[in-house]
Parts: sequence; C-alpha cells; structure tokens
Amino acid sequence: MDFKIPEQYKSGIEFILNTNDDAIDVIISALRDFPPTVENVVYKISERIVQIQKIDRHTALSLVVTLVSLRQLYKEENLSNEAIVALVNKSIEQDADFAEFFSLKTEQIERFKRRLSSLLKALENIGFSLDISDKASDLLIEYERIFSDSRIVTDIRPVFDSETERKVEAAILIHTLKIQYKDAEGTKEFYVALDSDDLDNLHEQIVIAIDNRDALGSVLKKAEIECINPVLEIEALENIEDNNEQQD
Repeated sequence: MDFKIPEQYKSGIEFILNTNDDAIDVIISALRDFPPTVENVVYKISERIVQIQKIDRHTALSLVVTLVSLRQLYKEENLSNEAIVALVNKSIEQDADFAEFFSLKTEQIERFKRRLSSLLKALENIGFSLDISDKASDLLIEYERIFSDSRIVTDIRPVFDSETERKVEAAILIHTLKIQYKDAEGTKEFYVALDSDDLDNLHEQIVIAIDNRDALGSVLKKAEIECINPVLEIEALENIEDNNEQQD
C-alpha cells in the first residue's frame, strides 16, 4: 500500500519525533484517562493536552487530528497498529521534509515507532466516541453542499436626479450576502443582493431556526440523548491548514 503523509499532518508527526519522552508519556496517560464523550471529541482532547502539557493549542490540535486520521486509515483499510506504524515510518523515510531526522541513529527511529504505536493504542480508549463522531460527520457530508462561511457587505448607492444626473436626490442601502460552501469539487461561493426587508426576513428565519434548535435540544436532553455538532470535527483540519497558511 502506497502512503504519503499529507502536508496538514506533518506538524503532528514532527511533534512525535521531536518532543521528549516525558511529554509523550503524559499525553498517553491523558488519552487513556479521557472520559467518554461524543461532543467535539477532537477539540476536547486537544484542550486536555493543552492543560496538562502546557503546549500551544495549534500543536495539540495538530497532534490529535493526526492520530485520529491515522486511526481512521487503519480502520478503513483493516490494518493492524503495527502495519500503520510501519507505513508512516516508511513514508517519512522517503519524505525530504524529514531527511534531517533520518540522519539520526537507528534507536531514535525505533523510539518514534514505539511512541506512535503507544499513542494509537491509547487513543482506542475513546474509540467508541470517535466512531460516533465519524458517523455523525458522515451524515452531515452526505449532503450535496455544506455551508462553510458567510459575510454581508453593505454599500450606499446614490440615486441621482433624472435631469442632470449630478445631484444626489436619495440613497439606498444594498446588502451583498456572500455564501461559501463545499461540494465534491471543493470550496465555492456565490453572492446574493439583499435590501433591508430581505435582511429582516433572513434574521427572522435564523431566529426561528435557533428557537427550534433549542427546543429540540431540550427534548433530546430529557431523553438523555446527546446532541452533537459534527461540523466542529470537520473544521478541525481546516483550522490547522488556515493556521499554517498564516504562518507561511
């Protein structure tokens, strides 16, 4: 099986390569002791690591997303822990970005493999939570288009007199709504012009939707069914990519 580490996962691999053994041991313990949850799993684990290890949130999130993604890979491909560790090791051996590391001694390379194996095994403590989160995310992305972002820009448009077209007789406010979404081809966007009545209508519909969300959330809570937000799990990787672009 050919396997190449995507750019967005390299920072997580680099952390495992370069950090000290004590830090890895603390993170392994945190994963083993992490309480079961199905809400915002990736973010909650990352925050726990930040609290106990005092590393920045971006590094913690990169590490967790990398481990979760590797777990998904070996589940999808029906691979063993040892097989996925071997694939990762082979991939970074052939990656120029890790050339400096692989000029080191063999025992240091073996240490990396042991670390990765132990981290993946510890992650299985919350395997059920991750599986539920994956299923929720799958339900969300079954839709043809998924909302990504929005913005409204308001402009003043002057209305000139009909005779000379030099004197401003009035003005109108035009609101341009930008909707960014994702589909099978990637990220796309479209624009819609709104007047003030349209804004009021949009606001009214959003208020109704929020009220419905809260009401249905209360029903689920009474039934002891946790309502999760899989969008955050999907956006975790995008946050890493955005952070990397800003650093570049």
